[in-house]
Amino acid sequence: MLSFGAMTRAARNARDAALALAKECPEMGKVRAARELRRRGIHLSASAVHSIWTRHGLATSYDRLRMRAGRAKAGRSALSESQRARLRRATISRRVAARAGANGSALHPRREELLAVAARVFSARGYESASLREICAAAGILPGSMYHHFRSKEDLFVSMHAEGFRRLNEVVDRALEGKSEPWARLEAAIGAHLGELVQRTDVVAATSASLFHMEGTRLQRRLNHRRKAYEDRFRKLIQTLPLPADVDRSLLRLTLLGAINWTRVWYRPGKRTPMQIAHHLVHKVLRKSLG
Repeated sequence: MLSFGAMTRAARNARDAALALAKECPEMGKVRAARELRRRGIHLSASAVHSIWTRHGLATSYDRLRMRAGRAKAGRSALSESQRARLRRATISRRVAARAGANGSALHPRREELLAVAARVFSARGYESASLREICAAAGILPGSMYHHFRSKEDLFVSMHAEGFRRLNEVVDRALEGKSEPWARLEAAIGAHLGELVQRTDVVAATSASLFHMEGTRLQRRLNHRRKAYEDRFRKLIQTLPLPADVDRSLLRLTLLGAINWTRVWYRPGKRTPMQIAHHLVHKVLRKSLG
């Protein structure tokens, strides 16, 4: 049986080994650290490693990376490039979380911020190519923070579209208030859609583009409900127009939505406003050619 002194020395050695590993590999979690210590002949459980790190202010990888960064400034072991990148992400994540705290969430960045970043990444990379890791890096957060709001990439993508269609429906509702003449209602709806689109809000831009972009079957089913509901708004608006009997209203709706959403590609501020474009499209193009 070990003497009390021997047990004390063993405990001290284990503590020193755990602290040395925190300095050596600050990004390593407690489970991997316990496994590495066992490989070196030091038998500590993951919870014991965590307890030692916590007592010495090294509970998180952020704490350990900051400690190592401080040692680097003192002329000791420098951070690797991957460690510097990880520390930058963790620092940004904490700043974002702090800002979110002022808006009612003490631990996580705001959902709206994540949707906007996700929209930019999905627009640039496409759904299949974009990864949650890439989106989290662009948002300046650690991957675990994303799961506070979204269960998966698919859930994030669907939520982004739901928010985009919510915004579009909201502005179109406001634009249609008090208008009863069919052509005036169509003009107002187009102008509202264009206004939201050309403001370059990433969520709406990504949503509008997806009206004509098909994803995998399962994901498509989740998107179709809100997509169809928004298309139905234009279906009803076009249905009330006084058009010749031989006009294919479905073809008109699809062509019109395509033209509206393509505007975000060529639009530049300063020449015509969204409402001026809508007026020209309705009265100079549609009414003249179909009337």
